[in-house]
Amino acid sequence: MALLPALLSATNAAAQQDNGPPTYAMLEQQSAEALAASEKRVKAWYADPEVQALKAEADGGKASAQIAFADRIRDDILGEIWSSDAIVSNMLKYYAMAMEQGDGTAFLRVGEIAESPDYYTKMRRERDRSEALSYFEQGAELGNRDALAGYLRIVLDPAHCSFCVDRGEYEVDFKRTDRWKIADGKGEERAAAYREEKAQALAKAIELTTAGRLRPGDKAAHTLAAAYLTGVQLPYGTRVTKKSSAATSDDESYQALLTNLGAQWLLPQSTEKALEILVELSMRGDILASRKLGALYLDGHTGLAKDADKFVFYMKRAADNGSVIAANDVGFELLAGKNIPANHARGFEFIAKAAMEGYGPAELTAGYALREGRGVARDDKLALEMFKRAAEHGELDGAVQAAAMYRAGQGTDSGRVEVPNAYAYEKKAEEMRKLTPEMAEFLRRANRDRFE
Repeated sequence: MALLPALLSATNAAAQQDNGPPTYAMLEQQSAEALAASEKRVKAWYADPEVQALKAEADGGKASAQIAFADRIRDDILGEIWSSDAIVSNMLKYYAMAMEQGDGTAFLRVGEIAESPDYYTKMRRERDRSEALSYFEQGAELGNRDALAGYLRIVLDPAHCSFCVDRGEYEVDFKRTDRWKIADGKGEERAAAYREEKAQALAKAIELTTAGRLRPGDKAAHTLAAAYLTGVQLPYGTRVTKKSSAATSDDESYQALLTNLGAQWLLPQSTEKALEILVELSMRGDILASRKLGALYLDGHTGLAKDADKFVFYMKRAADNGSVIAANDVGFELLAGKNIPANHARGFEFIAKAAMEGYGPAELTAGYALREGRGVARDDKLALEMFKRAAEHGELDGAVQAAAMYRAGQGTDSGRVEVPNAYAYEKKAEEMRKLTPEMAEFLRRANRDRFE
C-alpha cells in the first residue's frame, strides 16, 4: 500500500474510534506506561557492558573517562522521565570530578549545558548565560580554547550582562542590580556598571585569545577577528554621553573604556587587528582564515583596498590546503574576469580541481568552459558529462544544459540527437523547478556542505 493512502486509512480508522478527549484515568495509565518504558531504557543503558566499562574507568579517577561518561549520560539518557533528577545529578557529578582535576573540557561541557535551552528543557530549568560565562571563563583560564570561544561569544553579546534579562536584547533585570548596589531609578549608574563589567571581561577575553601562538581552526580567534571586522556597538541605553562621561568611576578599566572604546562601541571596528589574526591563522594552514582573507581582498573592506593578486594568493593557499570551495571560487573569478583580471587557463585548472572532487557548482562551470573552449580545449563530450554530474548534485542549470546538448546531438556517444536522454534531463529539470526554494537549496547544500 502506498504511504499516503495508508496514512489516510489509519487516520480515518482513528476518527471512527474517537470517543472524545482522554479521561484522567486514561492519562494516568499512559503516564504509568511511559514511566515503565523509561525505567526499562535507563536500566538497560546502565547494564550495557560498554557503559559499565566506561563507568569503571571514570570511577578509577581518569578525568577524560569521567568527561566521556558524563557525555554519554547527557547524550543518551538525559531527559528520561524515570529517575530524571538522579540522572542529572550523576552527570554533573562526573563533570565535577573532572573539574576538580583542573580539566578545562569539563568546564566547557557544563558551560554548554548552562547556556543551551535544549539541555535545560531536559533538566526542567531555565538556561543561565551568566553561569555559562563563569564556567567558560574557568575553562579558558585552564587553556581550553573552545571554552574561550564560548566566553568570548557571550562577552561580545551586547545583550548580556550579569544584571541583564536574557531576552536577546539589552534589558535590565532589576532584581539583579542589588549586587551592584544600584538604585532602580538611576539609569546612568546602571549604564556605567554595564560598561565597566563588559570592559573588564572583554579585555580579559582579548588577552586570552591573542596570547601565544594561534592554531588552525581556533574558534576564539575567528570569533574575535569577525568582531573586529564589523565592530560591536554598545546598546543605546548604555552609551557614554557628554552628561554621563563626567560621572565616571575611578576604576582604570573604566577610564580605558572611555579612552579606547569611545562613546558607542563595545569593540571598535578594526580591519587591521582582524587581519593580524587571520594572517597568522592562514600562515598556520587555517583554510577558513585563508578564504576569509581572499574574500576581503576581493570585495575590499573598511581601510582595505581591493587586491586581485592577494585574493588569488590566499584562495590558492586555501585550495592547496584542501579547500574545494576555495578552488571553485578563485577558478570562477579567473574564468569570469569581472572582479579580477581574467586568466582562463589558470581559472580552469582551479575549476577542474574542484569539479573532480564532485563539487556541483564547479562541475557546472567546468561544463560551460569545456563547451566554449574557455581556458581549455573544447570537449563537448566531457562538457556533457560535467553538466550531468552537476545535475546529479542539485544544480538546475546542469540538467537544463545536459538536456539541451542531448537535443542538439552535442557531445553524445552516438554523435546524433538522443531524444530519450534529452527528455530524461528535461524531466529532471522540471522536477527541480517544482521544488520549493527551501527544498531546492537543501538539495544543493546536501552536496556543497560536504566540502565546508
